[in-house]
Amino acid sequence: MTIWERVYAALSGLGVPLAESVYVPASGEDWPDEYIVFLLVVGTPVQHGDDQEQGREQRVQVTTWKRNGLLGMANTHAAMLAAGFTLVEERELPYSRDTGHYGLSRDYNWYEDI
Repeated sequence: MTIWERVYAALSGLGVPLAESVYVPASGEDWPDEYIVFLLVVGTPVQHGDDQEQGREQRVQVTTWKRNGLLGMANTHAAMLAAGFTLVEERELPYSRDTGHYGLSRDYNWYEDI
């Protein structure tokens, strides 16, 4: 399973529109009140043996955008932890005047043996 499939599987049950890298509403549609965007920040080989990569750590960013502030947003954190990801850091993002949304971004690590 790829890292994108893992993140999608973790978050798809939240009932919130979900996109990889960037959310773009369909032509003629308004922005949803809440949506989630995820992307791979970096994938780093962290363990080697016999000149082969044996372990990889991948950092993904999950950002929730919500029109009416961040109270009551989808619990992406619980979903990511339940899927085996580890929280690295989180940050509140500036209000987007273009879309009218507030944002919260969290970075998670995923480690796997290769």
